[in-house]
Amino acid sequence: MDAKKPILALVLVLAWMPAWAQSCPPMPKAEFQLETGQLSPTYRNDRSRVEVARLAGLGRRGYNQQGLTQSETQFSLTVSVNAAVLDRNRTCVAVGKVVGVWQLSRLEVDIVREHPPGTCAHAVIRAHEDQHVALAQQLFIRHIGPIRARLAQLVGDMRPTLTSMPPAAASQALRSRLMAGMQTTLAAFDRDLARANAAIDTVENYRAETAKCPRWD
Repeated sequence: MDAKKPILALVLVLAWMPAWAQSCPPMPKAEFQLETGQLSPTYRNDRSRVEVARLAGLGRRGYNQQGLTQSETQFSLTVSVNAAVLDRNRTCVAVGKVVGVWQLSRLEVDIVREHPPGTCAHAVIRAHEDQHVALAQQLFIRHIGPIRARLAQLVGDMRPTLTSMPPAAASQALRSRLMAGMQTTLAAFDRDLARANAAIDTVENYRAETAKCPRWD
């Protein structure tokens, strides 16, 4: 919450002295880039059903947790500014360059240790969890375009502004403003992945997969 305060301060300065906006000299056009990357999945077979169920946060009666895929993404921004000092109390700041980094930073698959490699159950669970891995990877790639487009829009909409902040504080305020503007677009990935996962985590699918093996001890 504290990160939003500099943005409010910047807006108030502009509201009090709108004539300043005409004092900014020409500033270089803002640049941006988006870097992306994803880690390969890791597989574990060392946690029990109880441990994996606790990680999953599932409390369904009669439900035995057999596997779990956990995925996480990270988004960060680095913002540099161009600054022109007009006088002791006024500095014109403009976005210089924005570097965004979006990563699929975690793909961890658990297969409960009650089903060791080489068993039918292990193979069936692995195949199911690999579907979740594929969904996370595919949707990550699919959302790169919208995230890049939104970042480009936000950077393009920013105009040189006058502030009494030092450049470092102004840079942080601009970064906070950009991060706030990205949240809805970033959240769309989480929403779409949750829907895709739910589509294969159905009672019908679980029954069909259980029927593939004679024993689930």
